[in-house]
Amino acid sequence: SLIIKLSPSQTGLEQALVACGSDNINITSLIAKYTYQSYSNKVSLHATRLLNNIATTDAVSLYSALGSTTIPLSVAFVNRLTSRSQNVYIKSAILDFISAAVEAQPSVTELFMNIDKNNSLGERSCLLPALDYIKRAKSLPLVLVCSVYRLLYKVWHFRHTAAITALKKTTNFWDILCSPCFEEIELDKPISSYHLLIRAYTFHILANDIYHKPCDETMAMVKSLQERDCFLYWTKVLKRICSSIDELSSDQPLRQELMFNSPFSEAYLSLVRAWRSFIIVTLVVNNNDDDKLKDSITFHIAGALYNQTARLDKRVTLKASAEFASLLAILLKRHRNTSDQPVLVKVCVQVLETAAKCTHDLSQIVIIPVLASLLNVFQSLDEDIKAQVLKDSGSIPELIVLLCDQIVSPNPDQLISLGCATLTQVISTLGVKDNWFSNVKHVLPGVVKLAEDSVMNGSLEVSDALLSLILCLASYADSANLLKWSNIQRLFCFGQFYTEKLEGGASGQPNLWFLIIQIVVTMLQTLQMRFAEDAILFASIRHDRLMAVIGSLRTDFTHVTEAEYFSRLLYNLAFYLDQWHLKAPHCLSDVGTIIGTILPIISHYFTTYNKDAGDLKISELLSLTSFLISMLRVMTPALTSLVQETIVTQNVPAPLLAINFTSPIVGNEGPPTYGILINTMRSCLALLQKIDPLRISTPTKPDTLEVQEIYPPKAKVMYCMESLLYVIMSQAHLVLGHAGLDYSERYHFKRELSLELKTILEGVHRYHRRGAHSTSPRIDRTLSSSSCHGNMLEHPNLGMFRLGYNFVNALVQT
Repeated sequence: SLIIKLSPSQTGLEQALVACGSDNINITSLIAKYTYQSYSNKVSLHATRLLNNIATTDAVSLYSALGSTTIPLSVAFVNRLTSRSQNVYIKSAILDFISAAVEAQPSVTELFMNIDKNNSLGERSCLLPALDYIKRAKSLPLVLVCSVYRLLYKVWHFRHTAAITALKKTTNFWDILCSPCFEEIELDKPISSYHLLIRAYTFHILANDIYHKPCDETMAMVKSLQERDCFLYWTKVLKRICSSIDELSSDQPLRQELMFNSPFSEAYLSLVRAWRSFIIVTLVVNNNDDDKLKDSITFHIAGALYNQTARLDKRVTLKASAEFASLLAILLKRHRNTSDQPVLVKVCVQVLETAAKCTHDLSQIVIIPVLASLLNVFQSLDEDIKAQVLKDSGSIPELIVLLCDQIVSPNPDQLISLGCATLTQVISTLGVKDNWFSNVKHVLPGVVKLAEDSVMNGSLEVSDALLSLILCLASYADSANLLKWSNIQRLFCFGQFYTEKLEGGASGQPNLWFLIIQIVVTMLQTLQMRFAEDAILFASIRHDRLMAVIGSLRTDFTHVTEAEYFSRLLYNLAFYLDQWHLKAPHCLSDVGTIIGTILPIISHYFTTYNKDAGDLKISELLSLTSFLISMLRVMTPALTSLVQETIVTQNVPAPLLAINFTSPIVGNEGPPTYGILINTMRSCLALLQKIDPLRISTPTKPDTLEVQEIYPPKAKVMYCMESLLYVIMSQAHLVLGHAGLDYSERYHFKRELSLELKTILEGVHRYHRRGAHSTSPRIDRTLSSSSCHGNMLEHPNLGMFRLGYNFVNALVQT
């Protein structure tokens, strides 16, 4: 029996059990005959147990092995279950044998279940005496009742649909089955493991039925459990048992007559797993609206997890802690309004400390869900109270040290990813106000090296988490400086194989490539001049990739996100033009071509944009446009210095825009011109009218319209128009101040520029004055004829357009 139970596939007994001898009798049918022995209960009991082990062997068909003795055996077993004088342990062994058959022997299961065509229990069904045992549970030995519940659990677990339907048809089935759940357990004296197993099987059956196909009776039973506070009661029971598991054990010697000799700790673990499944199905999957109940259960589950921390050296309690931790993580992910967040953070940190010191190989099954719980707590908090919760927990230094140790230690990818995500949340919450850097600085070189190795090895989940952590660290001066000295440049400047992985080739992950660009930009913003050369080197190395992305925009916008990230880098590099010109002049010289190529493409898209089509690229294109125009704004001289003539004549920069007012051709390459910028400004105005049409004022409705509060993407469109106007005015001052421009060229330049800008400014005026869809163009007031346009243009949000209006008047008058 033990050989079959431990390693049946390695012993060759499968063939021996079904092989027939010279008398045409096999071993299995011979064993079955010993179950009829009436002179010795032990012989019958051991024969039944041996059949149980054979039934669990998938390679053996018990129905074929028993042959013609199968039906007489089932009749005899059912008769013994029905008999009032039969030995209790034999009945328990028979029920356990049927439970094993439900799992691996479908033919034998059908025979014992005996379900008729109407999906009702037949006269020879083993479930009839089983139901009778449940009804008389209080007067029967616990071992027999536990075997019945085990059988019913196997029926639900392996989805024996016919038996489930027949059982549900019986009168008051759910009331009889769930009666143990309403009975309290005396925790002041030792508890039998059977008490825990019976409740465990009941909660498993309820959870299974609710998850697959709940009926009205099942949901009514769950509602009754909730109304009678059974949810909270059993959570408190588990919390109490886990703190005194040795004291509550009945310490009864294990009896050889029993098939399943479950010690108290194993029964407790079974109850924990069953309760976890029941809570997840009833509170999470079915979206229970009782937030107060969820809050209480979450708090007590955290308390049970805390009580387990002193017993993580034992295998069973370690697994129970893992069940509590995973349940806590799921509850915190779905129920984000829980109170006592500082207590939860402190509990999780203490559990992490204990689990980190545990030498057991299974300690990671506790650490991973606890880290997930911490992450869920941080993500659910509002930004204004997140820092206060961390401080109230009083565990900030310990938490940071634990997270750092988990990241740099040789742990599974999931553990490293959760550690990085949690540490990122902690650091971004604390910011520069707390001295967290002293606890992190010793692991930064290891983090950089680990990120490098993970990208090279193709570990996408770990790479994403590590790069996100580095991006967070790059926002602070101390950590950014240490990252620079930890050779973070190697992460940016690898060869072609690495580039293909990052840039999203056949098996790449574009998000990693975007994170790399963000890290470079953030490092440049934090360290400024100290990182300028490294950022310029990165732009120079990736210059070919940049030009390829720009070229792809002529046909489609597949790589518009990558172009947007590149534009952020170029914008930040524009503040270091001198270093850029010295280190990578070829890259700087192509900036004008990039702008002159992209802006006509985007302008054409803005003009033909249909808001109802639901195009999701509009926000990314607006961001790309704003960064490119902002780069031009940084590179052009400030208006104040031009107007006040504070620029030294020898240091006057060369104009950025070519004097050309013709409309650009989409797809052509060339430097930016006045025509390109004016056309972009005109397309932005058309886009503004599409994404946010204002109402039209009529004679019956006085013009009391105020400028609406600006939200993205309208804010981006307004910013692009203002920046374009700023660049045009600045470059026009440079051109008009150039001594080499003759009178006729100057005159034609002023006329063309004033006419173009006047048309656009009139459009902006009409848009805010009358709305986007004006149908009578002669009734509206233009800039030159309006008597009240000043009131509109003097609004703070429209100050740049007022300046543009004054600039146009100055051009006309001079």
